[in-house]
Amino acid sequence: MLAVVALVVLSGLSIGVWDAWKDDQHESMCQPHRTEAFALSDKARAVRIPLVFAGDADISILQLGAKFPDDLGDLDATSTTELDIAMAYAEKRDLAGQAARIVLDHQECFDGDFIAEASRIDQAPTEVSRVEMPSAAHCSDGWPSTSIGRRGACSHHGGVVPAHLWATLFFD
Repeated sequence: MLAVVALVVLSGLSIGVWDAWKDDQHESMCQPHRTEAFALSDKARAVRIPLVFAGDADISILQLGAKFPDDLGDLDATSTTELDIAMAYAEKRDLAGQAARIVLDHQECFDGDFIAEASRIDQAPTEVSRVEMPSAAHCSDGWPSTSIGRRGACSHHGGVVPAHLWATLFFD
């Protein structure tokens, strides 16, 4: 009877050692993939897209992990062009896409939330087809009234078209 108990104890210890070894092997295999994916995601996070609202859904998905920053663009970037904005998006999407590919290629190393985020990033458009730049308030017929902000502004020009503070990205 003592021999059976000893055998059961030794079997349990062996299984525990084996499981610990497997966990260590899995961790040593996954750690480089996690490190690379998070480094690329951090680089994507650092790319600022001028004149774009931080909460823009097309931009806010381009990151794995932590909360997205709320300072994506700069309203003072008056010399920014549509091309600058499109290129910044493409750079951010490229870096985020590389991180997503690592996650999707090594799903055994990441939890379900990261895999879901990587899938969304992987499906995001790779480039912007058109950028609508911010605009000042003006009359609906195009008249640049100096009375905007006061009662009756643009009353003979079809009303006021409100200012558009952020660039809008369009994708095909």
